[in-house]
Amino acid sequence: MSMASQKSTGTLRAESGQAKAPRRARGHARVASLLEAAGTEFADKGYDAATMTAIAARAGASIGSLYQFFPTKDQIAGALLESYVNMLAETFHKLREAAPSLDVSLLASRLTRTFVKFRATHPAFAALAETYSDALPGTISIRERLRGEIASVLAAVAPQLEPAEIAVRAAVIQQIMKAAVAINGDTSIASRKAVMDELEGLMRLYLDEAIAVTR
Repeated sequence: MSMASQKSTGTLRAESGQAKAPRRARGHARVASLLEAAGTEFADKGYDAATMTAIAARAGASIGSLYQFFPTKDQIAGALLESYVNMLAETFHKLREAAPSLDVSLLASRLTRTFVKFRATHPAFAALAETYSDALPGTISIRERLRGEIASVLAAVAPQLEPAEIAVRAAVIQQIMKAAVAINGDTSIASRKAVMDELEGLMRLYLDEAIAVTR
């Protein structure tokens, strides 16, 4: 386990306060470019092997410019991880709004494959989440944050459920979604598509049972 993986949420929060916040559009664009470069670097090399020098080079920026906004590698990793979680949260927000009008099969498909699709388009996410042991700067754990978002989707389609039951069911749904990630990455499975379809069917049955009272 790396030293970064032992950092607490409190430590990350303290370090995140050291960065200079951009005030103009040009500064925001530069920060976005630095974060994109960091994501590529972490995805290619992992957290430990990535360097600030390489991140700056990928962004076409000077090392001084990088340090101006992100004084440490840990700080830029934390900022990038937080942006990823916010993206996932927005995905769940949109799904929550659409969920009541969706066919259960379609809702099951979207939930089952959300994490798989996100990791495919943001390959640094898994490495950073593992490095930080689910600590997110200034907020609750990544797992807890995303479980809350899943609960909000379930509450939208099954409002008859008590909050405690929604919390339990959201945890089960989260584990099904994580299982989809594991299956997608397991090259020893001869027919991953067929297995994924079975898992999606399991999600559909679980959702059907949860919302049966209201539909």
